[in-house]
Amino acid sequence: MKSCINSIVISCSVLAASVSLAAVQDTQSPQNTIMVGAGSDLRCRLEKGLRITKSGEPITAKLVEPVYAGETIAIPQGSTIKGHVSSISSAPGRAGQILRGDFTPPRTAHVTFDNVILPDGTAVPIHTDTAIGVSDVKMAQYLPKSQRPGIHQKMKDAAKPLLEPNKLQRLRQAAITSLPYHPEYLDQGTIFDANLLDPIRTTTPIEAAEIHPPLGDNYLHLRLLTALRSEMIARGVAIEAAVSRPYYNSDHVLLYPAGTKLEGTVTRAVAAGWMKKNGALLFSFHAAHTPDGTTSDMIATVAGIQAAGGQRLAVGLEGNVRATTSLFSRLRAPVSLIGPSRAVADSSLDKTAWSRAGEGRKGFGLLGAGAAQASATTAIGFGYFGAAMNIYDAFLAKGSNVELPVNTPVLLRIDDKAHRPGGTALQQVTSENIREN
Repeated sequence: MKSCINSIVISCSVLAASVSLAAVQDTQSPQNTIMVGAGSDLRCRLEKGLRITKSGEPITAKLVEPVYAGETIAIPQGSTIKGHVSSISSAPGRAGQILRGDFTPPRTAHVTFDNVILPDGTAVPIHTDTAIGVSDVKMAQYLPKSQRPGIHQKMKDAAKPLLEPNKLQRLRQAAITSLPYHPEYLDQGTIFDANLLDPIRTTTPIEAAEIHPPLGDNYLHLRLLTALRSEMIARGVAIEAAVSRPYYNSDHVLLYPAGTKLEGTVTRAVAAGWMKKNGALLFSFHAAHTPDGTTSDMIATVAGIQAAGGQRLAVGLEGNVRATTSLFSRLRAPVSLIGPSRAVADSSLDKTAWSRAGEGRKGFGLLGAGAAQASATTAIGFGYFGAAMNIYDAFLAKGSNVELPVNTPVLLRIDDKAHRPGGTALQQVTSENIREN
């Protein structure tokens, strides 16, 4: 009787252990994880400025866009990305930089990311390609007149950088980089695009059962897989892009899951020229290939481009993308002649050390400010030199080309009614009325 009871107890223990083990295996099964394929882009932002010193320097950034697998969020926005500086390259100083009194050879940090830390604290090892940061990223977007921001909103947007954290560090960094020879920095807010070289698995977020676009976001978000440069690309060249987040039509029907590949062509390319003639691009996408193998036609217009703010891009109604010249720089150029011209008429204006430093700095940075202390005539000379540089840059120099590297975010305005599976290319985008700057 005792042996029978022992057998029953042992059997129950084994059964309980088996159930417990099965439960553990079930929670760790692939059904509770998401596969993020190789080639997925991790777009992250440097939260704090970093001095470029040596290889191996650790770097921490925050994911600024969620990573989707189909229609499900695999890596939420705000996840922490950790990596390191894999190498540092240097280049000779540019002529314009030297003429402004900056003799520091530009240094570029090449960054590789090693781990992504999810909001729940889970660390997932990753293997990415080498990324180079882009600072001062801006969104150039076409908006109807009724939706364009007013002066008050523009002033608020311009003041946003002043309200960001780490003010003392940024002020110190700005003071250091004004020196003729100074260390190089990765600025706060620098954007990195790191492509996964190997697939990874992440845990399924609870809120990721079904995703719909935010209210008012009616654009198809994609990233370029083909680099575009108005100076080097020709009309008719085939281009590719990938959908970065799922797109639903007005009836909440999924049309393009994340990972959908788009095919398109360059319709027009205008290279920059002298006399501040800026470059322009017009391109379109005509076919979409979803991950399940479905091919469909599409009618779409480029509505927005996110690129380095130094390019000052503008997007037109027809989707044409062009570089522009700052109106402020064109107004400042002739105005900069006023200071030295007044000093010629009345040399007493440049007798103080402060006024001489101001004119000297216009022409040759801090070195010019120091050299201008020699005499009022020297200060006037540096003032005219700085004014001449401003006029040359604003009206005579070669214009800017449109440069869109791989992974550049693009917004497309979609005609949902034109979505037809199994068709051929439909989109016909006219290139008339492109105004070259």
